Amino acid sequence: MTTTEAVLHTGGPDDLTDCSTLLTRLTRLDAAGLVRLQQTGDHVTLWAQPLGVVVRRQVRARMTVDDRTFSSVQLLAAVDCAADAAVQLPAPRDESWRVTLPPLAGWSALDAVPVRVVRHLAVGAGRVVRGARDPAAAGESLLDRETLRVAHGADEVTLPVRVVVVLARMGFLGGYEHSEDVVRVACTPAWTRVAARHGTAYQRRGGLGRLSLA
Repeated sequence: MTTTEAVLHTGGPDDLTDCSTLLTRLTRLDAAGLVRLQQTGDHVTLWAQPLGVVVRRQVRARMTVDDRTFSSVQLLAAVDCAADAAVQLPAPRDESWRVTLPPLAGWSALDAVPVRVVRHLAVGAGRVVRGARDPAAAGESLLDRETLRVAHGADEVTLPVRVVVVLARMGFLGGYEHSEDVVRVACTPAWTRVAARHGTAYQRRGGLGRLSLA
């Protein structure tokens, strides 16, 4: 079902492909998930919450509405059916959005973590799940384990496995040609932010398990 009210005009074919790739990865993590689109200058910000982790990615595009929520599966279908850079957006699901978004300001920088460290943690988590007798149960149990602790001065944050898994599976870390990249960790009193080359993940403060980078 589509509506002529809302249209997404991407910057060109590459941006349309970028949207499709992002949404494909998102639906693999959460087929029943929602995507919230917000106009931000000359870009559209995509928000979602795969595996309980709030994620953000910007694409070069403009919408005929400022802020709207869609089924990720339906939005992917609309993007993949677009004949050109204009996407007829599906029926809105604004009333279903229940995710609190992190603030835009008030962040304190903590540290820069090498991408290779984050990727290694994500690969290790996948190896544990694949080797388990019950992969589904092992995966759910593993996601909440603390895997990373980052501290600077009096500020310290911990990240569960689910954050590094989402960063990797959403493609936010980039390819292996960018192995010298870093992810930048920052915090507010309530949130942790992990900003990578191709997207950002946010998690409420508090978690379990650790690799110390203090």
